[in-house]
Amino acid sequence: IEQIIKERIKQAEALNIPFVYDGEPGLDDFLADVAQSQRCTWHGPRGLYHALWEDGLKKKDSQPQTDKLKQLIGIELPEGDFEILKDEDKDPVKAKYETSKKEISELIKTFTEKGYRHGAAYLQNLAQRLFTHIEIWLKTGVIAPKTTSLLERAFREIGRRLKRIAWGWSDKAVTNLSKMIMIKQYSREKWEQYWKEKLGIKGYFNIQIASVTSGCRNF
Repeated sequence: IEQIIKERIKQAEALNIPFVYDGEPGLDDFLADVAQSQRCTWHGPRGLYHALWEDGLKKKDSQPQTDKLKQLIGIELPEGDFEILKDEDKDPVKAKYETSKKEISELIKTFTEKGYRHGAAYLQNLAQRLFTHIEIWLKTGVIAPKTTSLLERAFREIGRRLKRIAWGWSDKAVTNLSKMIMIKQYSREKWEQYWKEKLGIKGYFNIQIASVTSGCRNF
């Protein structure tokens, strides 16, 4: 599995898109030599909450810290073509990026001083891979993903359907059905083109409904 994953990532190097993960221990080191890592910005505050809980903080005490982290990582990228954006459009992103990094470092220092060992360690590890998508955008203009939500939604949808209709199926049949679900959900044009060819729809003529009349009878 390791060899297959790394080979696929090497083939996608030209896309300059990072590997997004939710902080699972070992994944960062596992792919460090073949991919840029981006910690999921949605999992970040959740993980910080659990780390501070291990340090003995209740939710009412840790909530302000997790809320602050959400604000620091909530950097919105400007819409539009990167090539035609002016420097003044890019400067706010860069300024927010630098400020957020600085404030996260200060937060780590505060946690350490207060004895929040788990919280400080978690935030230290998180910060190293938290702004990869911003750094890529500032260098290349590529808008890279920053959360794992799209992938999670895809697998949740596949799981929901397979559990209902594919119980007892062979691996090959389940794989083919999964491919169908993915194509229908995320590549609608290919899905429609496939069925047009399958059904022999050539598009030689169109049917238009000129008028519709409805009637009602009393019984």
